[in-house]
Amino acid sequence: MPDYVDETTTELERKAKALEVVALAETITYCVLFYFWIIQPSVPGKAIAGFFHGLIWLAFVAMTLMITPDIRWSWGFTTVAVLTGPIGGILVWWRITRGGVPYRTGGGSA
Repeated sequence: MPDYVDETTTELERKAKALEVVALAETITYCVLFYFWIIQPSVPGKAIAGFFHGLIWLAFVAMTLMITPDIRWSWGFTTVAVLTGPIGGILVWWRITRGGVPYRTGGGSA
């Protein structure tokens, strides 16, 4: 059931969409950091990429932990997603795009 009159999505769908974007951003910023760390070492590049990757990773972790009960993911999946870094970002992105969000069934009217 939508939360607002003119809105066609639920709050959980909006949270999942935001997490989907942050999960991809987490993976991309890790790849940029990896580039400046291993492939083309650069202290300024590593510092800048590391700063942004750290901020996005913290947002990714917080958003993943907050959405887990509502989206009905297991805490095992959440732990793996958070601890595996960019692979976890891909897992979260894939799971949201593939499965979407569960709809609550109950006594509400349509």
